Amino acid sequence: MSRRPVLLSTEPVHAQARNGWAQITLDLTGEESSAILFVTLHDGAGHSLSGNLYLHEAAKSGGAGGMRQKLVCFIPGAATELRLHAVGHAASALGKPRLTMRRLTRALASAKLLLKAPRGTLSGLLRHASLRPGLLRRQIRQMLATTAYEARIPRQDYATWITLFDQWDGETFPSSAAQPSIAYLVLARDPSSEALAATLRSLATQRGGVAHKVIDPASDRVFAEAMEGLDTDYVGILSAGEVLPSHATLLAADQLHRLGEPEVAIADDDEISPGGERHSPHFKPMPNHALMLSGTLARGLWLVRRSTFLRHAVAGAESAEELRTLVWLARYEDKPDPFSQRIPFVLSHRRPDTETASLEGLSRVVEQHLAKGGPAIAPEPNWPVTFNLRDRRAEERITVVIPSTLRQPHSLSCVRAVLEGTDHPGLDLHVVVMQPSELDAKQRGAAEELRRYPNAHVTWLEAARFNFSAANNHVAARTSSDHILLLNDDVSPIRADWLRWMAAFLRDPRVGVVGARLLYPDGRVQHGGVIMGLAGLCDHAHRYLPGSDPGYMHRAVLAQQLSAVTAACMLVRRSLYEQVGGLDESYPSAFNDVDFALRIGETGHSIVYVPQAELHHHELQTYGSHYAGDRQPFQEEEIRRMRQRWSKVCAADPFHNPNLGLTNGFEWRLAFPPRVGAEYG
Repeated sequence: MSRRPVLLSTEPVHAQARNGWAQITLDLTGEESSAILFVTLHDGAGHSLSGNLYLHEAAKSGGAGGMRQKLVCFIPGAATELRLHAVGHAASALGKPRLTMRRLTRALASAKLLLKAPRGTLSGLLRHASLRPGLLRRQIRQMLATTAYEARIPRQDYATWITLFDQWDGETFPSSAAQPSIAYLVLARDPSSEALAATLRSLATQRGGVAHKVIDPASDRVFAEAMEGLDTDYVGILSAGEVLPSHATLLAADQLHRLGEPEVAIADDDEISPGGERHSPHFKPMPNHALMLSGTLARGLWLVRRSTFLRHAVAGAESAEELRTLVWLARYEDKPDPFSQRIPFVLSHRRPDTETASLEGLSRVVEQHLAKGGPAIAPEPNWPVTFNLRDRRAEERITVVIPSTLRQPHSLSCVRAVLEGTDHPGLDLHVVVMQPSELDAKQRGAAEELRRYPNAHVTWLEAARFNFSAANNHVAARTSSDHILLLNDDVSPIRADWLRWMAAFLRDPRVGVVGARLLYPDGRVQHGGVIMGLAGLCDHAHRYLPGSDPGYMHRAVLAQQLSAVTAACMLVRRSLYEQVGGLDESYPSAFNDVDFALRIGETGHSIVYVPQAELHHHELQTYGSHYAGDRQPFQEEEIRRMRQRWSKVCAADPFHNPNLGLTNGFEWRLAFPPRVGAEYG
């Protein structure tokens, strides 16, 4: 098995092909059917400008063993290099290709995509037909990009992924005295169950052999006593019914060593049918407090340093899931330094008869933790764990900053909806109009209407051109509230308690920024957090997902830590706003929020997405595209700066598993190949 793609070719992208649609034709030799081919586009600094652009449906090109592949794709203006990769069993046997590139008009590219994916293209055009022209063009470009991806996507089912990227042999893991030792603690309520027998059989197959103990969590024994005789560096916690592949212990030990031996490491897992078919992989983000409260990270193999386990594994857990959650939350309470990591490999398979935590038991563990501090929320015994607001009072003073032109009727109605549809009493709202001249008659009329509200203010800020960052910084410097809410003028509340939910999470002193869940007026998701690296740089997660769909691993509807959230609705602690110097005014319209959130993250504070705070976002209804008109020349430079400053998190967002994709609309599908594990190739 090799996770490392073979680089077949590197080709320059000519200037005339950039910033437009093109057809790339490849002629190559070899057995393509057992390899996956994909193209990546890069700028002059080597940064990737796209996800993997897959090729398939090869046609014979005449020569013996010859194949021809064609790809229709958009070439960004910054692209200077095209790289062709292959991964799979036959990747290294493919010959060097001959490549040609032909510029296409948008109409011709659309026609070619329509022939390849007629249903997707037509439904996309019809879905966006009612939008205003500027927004329609943007949505059609997005739809064409998605259609282009769908038209060439290879077979990407989990069975194929396992065949290509999850086959291991003993030679893969060089033995080393530096690697930590591991023993297993298996929690089982029924000592005669087939679930426990299956777990023990899997432990017996571990290469090199492992020690283990079985404990009934309902007994009076303390977990520390169960560790007597298991004198190893790490404790692997398992539930009866969770089975390990034979390579799990060797791969876990190697990963623990590579990760610097963290106190806790959480591995990916999947489910296995009675017939032995693996399915439903759970590719997890970096462990984080907000998501840990839901219980969704508590399944699968956990590895806990022995000293940490003995200190925090107190009595009271009645299942492996409760024990894992209890240990992690207790360690989180102990001290704030980072202590846990993710192992992005499938190290356990969950049988249908696996013993699980009771909803009441898991909720009780979370309740006991929250009683000591943190977000002002109270758990409900559901799967995943859900929450209510613990404290119905809202005492924080919050300055709401809304940059606006106050010329669009829609913006006025949205601002009024915020004032009238928000039940947080500490709201102090400031609308900022940023333009060279004073307010005109229409703007003055809108301002007078807003000033009828006792907590609303309208300010004219004289400036040559609009700058979202400067507008927010201006108000922040002249107010003194506890928190600052950055809000677009095309956002309106869906539920009145949206701001109290956001403020409830800022009660946790380790949280610095809170973002909301934003929906299009038709109920689909517009913003479910930001994923770094998505679409080559960053983009919204869950975009266009139906609002009733919980998403992959329920992540569209669960509070969780992320790398960034949008400033269309972003609540930030004032002290941190001032500490990092506010928004960067050299990003006047785009990327200022992502850059700001990432800088807050560098202070050690969490960026949390809170889906209970739900609002409508009438996207681009007021200002239009970030790079319309005289802003267009700045696009490539600002993208370049973002890639340069945040290259590390763009390459590996800790809250997006490297086994998941980075293409718009497909970010929760499998990555072909994964962005981790090449060291084992």
